[in-house]
Amino acid sequence: MRDQPHSDLAAHRPASTWPDSVPYVVTLAAFVALCFRSGGYILTSATPVVIAWLVAAAAGVWFVRTRRPPSRIYRSALVALGAYTLWAGISVLWSFGPDLSWVALNSAAFYLAAAAVLGSTPTGPVQVRIVCFGYLAATVAVSLYAFAGKALPDQVTHAHTYARLDEPIGYWNVLALLAVMAFPVAAALAARASLTPVVRALVAAASVPVALTFVFTFSRGGIVALLVVLVVYFVLADRRLSSFVAMAAIVVPVAVVLWEVRELDTLFAATADDALRVAQGHTLLRWTALATGATFVVQLVVAVLERAVRWPRALRVAAGWLVLAGVAAGVAGGAVTYVERQGGTAWVRDRYEAFLEDSETRSTANTAGRLLSVTTGRPTLWRRALEQYDAGPKLGTGAGTYRFTYYRFRQGGGITKHAHSQWINALSELGLPGLVTIAAAMALFVAAALRGLLRGRRDPERALLAALQAGLVAFVVHMTWDWDWDMAAAGLAAMLFAATTAAYMRARQVPQDTGVATERDPAPPPGDEARVGVAAADAAPADAAPASRGPAQGLVVPGTARRVLVSGLLLLLAASWVPPYVAERAQDRAVEEAARGDVVAAEASAQRARTWNPLAVEPLITLALVEQQLGRNGEALETLRGAVALQPQNHRAHYHLGLLLERGFGQHRRAAVAFRRALELNPLDDDAAFELEALGGGS
Repeated sequence: MRDQPHSDLAAHRPASTWPDSVPYVVTLAAFVALCFRSGGYILTSATPVVIAWLVAAAAGVWFVRTRRPPSRIYRSALVALGAYTLWAGISVLWSFGPDLSWVALNSAAFYLAAAAVLGSTPTGPVQVRIVCFGYLAATVAVSLYAFAGKALPDQVTHAHTYARLDEPIGYWNVLALLAVMAFPVAAALAARASLTPVVRALVAAASVPVALTFVFTFSRGGIVALLVVLVVYFVLADRRLSSFVAMAAIVVPVAVVLWEVRELDTLFAATADDALRVAQGHTLLRWTALATGATFVVQLVVAVLERAVRWPRALRVAAGWLVLAGVAAGVAGGAVTYVERQGGTAWVRDRYEAFLEDSETRSTANTAGRLLSVTTGRPTLWRRALEQYDAGPKLGTGAGTYRFTYYRFRQGGGITKHAHSQWINALSELGLPGLVTIAAAMALFVAAALRGLLRGRRDPERALLAALQAGLVAFVVHMTWDWDWDMAAAGLAAMLFAATTAAYMRARQVPQDTGVATERDPAPPPGDEARVGVAAADAAPADAAPASRGPAQGLVVPGTARRVLVSGLLLLLAASWVPPYVAERAQDRAVEEAARGDVVAAEASAQRARTWNPLAVEPLITLALVEQQLGRNGEALETLRGAVALQPQNHRAHYHLGLLLERGFGQHRRAAVAFRRALELNPLDDDAAFELEALGGGS
């Protein structure tokens, strides 16, 4: 009976062909590239990758023969995200920084394109596995590079400045989030009965550096996201016991490593002693190698025993529920116990007030000690955003312009470009329409991914789907207190997870949706789940292919007009990324050339930046400075007046106009007016305050 294929189950599995995997493979490649290019946050680093993806997607429209319409919920999510994107674009009309809004528009449109392309791709078991294996492999590669900063500091020097790991992403909290999204994927793959024991052991072993990298980000938000991932995954997954054992095989050796290196100070705090850092890093490397080997051996033994001993299904189900109860009890009980030991509800109230006021005196430096601190700086940033919303305009300051809000209402130094909460940031920059549309989009993406949750409980891909669903939920939770949306690598990963699960769920539910048939979940014989999965995945596609191409299965053949429209929109979006990219590079080059004293070349580069991005003010400021160096103060004055007219809320434009009026033309009274305006927009601008004081307040 074990060798008999279960054709009924295979017949109800989503049908797909190998070309359907290409969009997922290309997206995974883009994700890896963005991770190693500062997480996709820096415009000049992200643009080539985004354009390559968009061009590939536009070409794919002509090579993919069929598309599967997404579910109604997923289409609603696309509409909501499209509305948010459109509103971000319209905000250019009143934006404090229209060039920044242009970039924000492009980013949102890229996410929309990724979600639409992947969400309409026929998705079956093969595509789900490709996404899971691909994402885990990408995260392992990123984590190995990050972890090398700790273990091999003499060879990889990116971790010298801080004790926290952040490279190659460039931001420790997003690095932690990507690792968190990989944990359930690793557990699901390591617990997968249809994989050979060696592959399962390799998956678990490869996850050790991911876990250690997560630890050394010292991310408090990452810990919260991890708890969310664990709860969601074990609620949704089917192979709970195997997943729990796989996680234990990873976590226990990692815990031993951390215990053994706990006295090595350079691993947990910054140091200037390079020799000590290298010696302690190599110690960490040796312990990590032992932990990786131990994880491999333990998981290999577990996998072999699972194949040798077949438990009755009822016992396996009961064990899975016990694991779920244990995880829930561990998360809840651990939290309650910790709170009681600290002083109970009074302690919670004190910690909450300290969090809101950022009033805790405990050090919050970038060391392991920060994990016990509630001072995050976020409530202050949230209040600044809300103050801007109250002050108006009610339509917001324009997409991507929180930096202007921070300058105006800040109480300390530095530059902050995001409110560290996507919801509050959207309210500040785009008003209620922005908040409602982005919140609706993310809620609908989650709903589409969780669609048909109570059906298909015996689907062999259930654990992998649960891993992707848990990762998506973690992203949505984490973006509540961080700026993941601005990191293209994290945003693309979220769209990948949402589209894969929603498209697979849609394909599995198509017979019911179209009225052709109602899906049933035939129960495989006890102990044969692995073979059912293999039989379903390997079922001959020739039988299913004709049905899968018919309208009853929800697949449509794009016509020429539709192909032209879709590919044209994708290429138009790719073209929209080019001007800001070229202008940014030209602007950077102009600054470098001016610093070298090559003012003629600097002027040409600044003019090029101005031409390519007429919404940007920085090229105008650079051009005006160069014109002053060339002795053309009159032209510089007109250039700066143009900068002020273009972005009247930009304090830098007013400051540089004041300098020129004061030093180039001796117009002290007008210069004082410009400095006062700069201080209204940035009250803590020391340079403008100094110049105004030197003028005697302009009197």
